[in-house]
Amino acid sequence: MGLKFTEKSDGPLIFAGEDTQGRREAVPEVSDKDRWKILVVDDEEDVHEITRITLKDFYFDGRGLSLISAYTGREVRKIMAAEPDIAMILLDVVMEEDDTGLQLVEYIRNTLNNRRVRIVLRTGQPGKAPEHNVISKYDINEYKTKPEFTAQKLFTSVISCLRAYQSLKTIERNREGLEAIIRSTSLVFKNKSFRTFGHQVLEQLDQILRLDEQKGISCAYFVGFPAGKVLMIAGNGEYADLDGTPIEAVLPESVAGVYERMFAQGGEQFLDDAYIGVFKTKEGFTSALYVKKAELLSSEERYLLRIYVNNVSIGFDNISLAREIINTQKEVILILGEVVETRSQETANHVTRVAEVCYLLARKYGMDEDRAELLRLAAPMHDVGKIGVPEAILNKPARLSSEEFEVIKGHARIGYEILNKSNRSIMKAAAITALQHHERWDGNGYPQGLKGEDIHIFGRIAAIADVFDALSHKRCYKDAWPIEKIIDTFERDAGSHFDPHLVDLFLKHIDEFTGINRRFPE
Repeated sequence: MGLKFTEKSDGPLIFAGEDTQGRREAVPEVSDKDRWKILVVDDEEDVHEITRITLKDFYFDGRGLSLISAYTGREVRKIMAAEPDIAMILLDVVMEEDDTGLQLVEYIRNTLNNRRVRIVLRTGQPGKAPEHNVISKYDINEYKTKPEFTAQKLFTSVISCLRAYQSLKTIERNREGLEAIIRSTSLVFKNKSFRTFGHQVLEQLDQILRLDEQKGISCAYFVGFPAGKVLMIAGNGEYADLDGTPIEAVLPESVAGVYERMFAQGGEQFLDDAYIGVFKTKEGFTSALYVKKAELLSSEERYLLRIYVNNVSIGFDNISLAREIINTQKEVILILGEVVETRSQETANHVTRVAEVCYLLARKYGMDEDRAELLRLAAPMHDVGKIGVPEAILNKPARLSSEEFEVIKGHARIGYEILNKSNRSIMKAAAITALQHHERWDGNGYPQGLKGEDIHIFGRIAAIADVFDALSHKRCYKDAWPIEKIIDTFERDAGSHFDPHLVDLFLKHIDEFTGINRRFPE
């Protein structure tokens, strides 16, 4: 006997009998959050009850159903706002008003901008909402009259709608993932050090794959220098505290073998329970990403993972090349600084010590890593203007005359004019440092007579670094001072010659700064 809806003029809708043998199977155990959510909207309780009975043992793609009931338009609005992952709505038309259902369609599609949920309009009064008019005007997915909506057709409709919803979610997930990859790779590529690069790689991967929602997945990112060990520089989950660990000590044996085969040329592979990707650069650097329990990732997430790590590998190639360029620039800067200091009979390590003191004091001041590193690279050129000062004045063992001092004071502006011709950030920083490292906090310095915080922070830091190194070491006109005398000088000149806050930081950590002198002796 066919299963069908029947309607009485004064009674509820009911299903007639129908043979359903072979259509239902045992429903696997699933948590409530993993069930498909279907909203049943009707002002008749019997419709809710018969729908629950009919779909009791239903499941699709290994997931059962969670049926949510609403009886008024107001309830629907409240539920849809609280449950954005409802997959399907079985929606009556005539409730409080003749067109309540149609008003709800407009609200869901236009106000909530929810295009994913599948809406099946079902009505017992088709005259109130003619099918042709409704289908043409409203964004619904199916139109059914209650008398024709048999149990079999209900099953078919639910499967069709859930399949469509699943496809839309996949498309949306891929779109969101690809957009996240574009955003993430641009953020990752901004990093200039391997360590910050590695942590950014995993932070963005968490967002793309929403790993915080998937328990048990852990990731580790590794970097290896040419002819050096491949070490973990970032990890999450169970690898969160293993930075610096060799890759061989992290990878399980089953993955280590795959990694060894890939090491020479690079490659990537999903294993039964993991993902391993190995990437090589032309300069001989190695990067690797290991994802434990990658089997928990969906096919779409695996696709996004592969796109992301291949994009990251390009960024890693760029950062290794940038590192080589920066190292070359650093060598050129140090050599240039050493050449200048050689003219004034100062040791080559003077510029190295000044650079290291500048970097350490900048970090103590709270400057971020990138900016402090920029100062470290720029500081060796603080006295480049001395190239325009006669050696007889630079190396005069006696006290300088006022005329000679005016000549030597000119080195600050000469250095600025040499360095400021470049648009490179390092050269711009070096130009500022060269110009302002002889300014004083009280405004009595040179060449501009700047005062207080009008002096650039690079100039204020370099002033302390340059004087500290000069006092700590023998020069043609003086012997090296004992550390106690140096400390007394900085305490006395804080607030007049030097930024008092920087002096406080400097003296608080004086042992670390004197350690730089021991690392780079005369």
